[in-house]
Amino acid sequence: MSDVAFGNRSRPWRSLLLLVESFRAQWIFFVLPAVYLATNWLMLSRLDGYQQAPVFGLLVALLSFTVPVGIIAMLLLRLGQYIFVVKPQSAIRTLASETADLVIRPRLVINALPVFAAMILFNKAMVEMKPAIPALNPFSWDVTFMAWDRLLHFGFDPWLLLQGFMGFDAVTFAVNMAYNFWFVALFGAWFWFGFQKDANELRTRFFLAYMLSWWVGGGLLAVAFSSAGPVYYGALGLSPDPFAAQIAYLHDVDSRIPIWALKTQKLLWDGYTGQTAALGISAFPSMHNASAVLFALAFWKVSRAAGWFFIGYAVVIFLASVHLGWHYAIDGYAGVAIAALCWWAAGPVARWYANLAATRRYNEGLASL
Repeated sequence: MSDVAFGNRSRPWRSLLLLVESFRAQWIFFVLPAVYLATNWLMLSRLDGYQQAPVFGLLVALLSFTVPVGIIAMLLLRLGQYIFVVKPQSAIRTLASETADLVIRPRLVINALPVFAAMILFNKAMVEMKPAIPALNPFSWDVTFMAWDRLLHFGFDPWLLLQGFMGFDAVTFAVNMAYNFWFVALFGAWFWFGFQKDANELRTRFFLAYMLSWWVGGGLLAVAFSSAGPVYYGALGLSPDPFAAQIAYLHDVDSRIPIWALKTQKLLWDGYTGQTAALGISAFPSMHNASAVLFALAFWKVSRAAGWFFIGYAVVIFLASVHLGWHYAIDGYAGVAIAALCWWAAGPVARWYANLAATRRYNEGLASL
């Protein structure tokens, strides 16, 4: 679509036409949500009490929480890029001008809307699947993953190997903070790549790799290798519990300084046991680790500074996931492998899509608005 296609129409009318074209041109982002929802239906429809997640509720959550957190995170990332990489005369004024451009020239919003519509559908599939995992396949891999961890780490439980330099109140609190702020990094990445000036290859690759990794890892593999994680090892009735001392250490630290992971872990277990609404427990593979690696791979293409920052963050997430009892180390290794494979697989598809004539025409239309 170009200026010729718009003719001499007013800007609001041109914006409306371009919004329609945006959804038509960005069809690729709706493929994986449709596939995920289809596989959900095949697996979940046979369960008693299967309920679909309401799209409206997910939309409300997006507008009330994800959007403000994502915008703030995106602006902080952009400010960091201006301060440490681009270095304009005034980073604050440049950021303010760019933010105002979102309102004055709505092309970034128009470009982002189909992606976020697709993400609502994708999140619907995730929200439906995760709580149902133990119903589809009861937790049965924890003992195996514990044994594989010991085999890979010279007979030791990985959390014990980390305890020598992480077993301090301040360190535990710090990595707990970093682990909780994973959601800020996630939403920041969504908004950073969603609000791009066009449907470019890197943007397409990021979202395709993200959705593919969550469908394969957080959906199919999570069901096939159903496991709860070290923190729930004893609660599952498995004995002896090699993680009892680890959990005792975390509760001891929590008596002096808040370790939010413990409250979240209890909330999830209460949902699993039916005391509250089920939110879902799944250890293998670690999608926290998979997503953190995707952040590093994608932002490495944005700038080396951003890439190194997210590489460091991915390392912290891996260490925290083991130290806080969320995951076996092998969960993290699998998450890293899934992220790398999905990033690799999404590359040729993103290049093909970016070179389509329809995609090029759509990008021309965005540039003209």
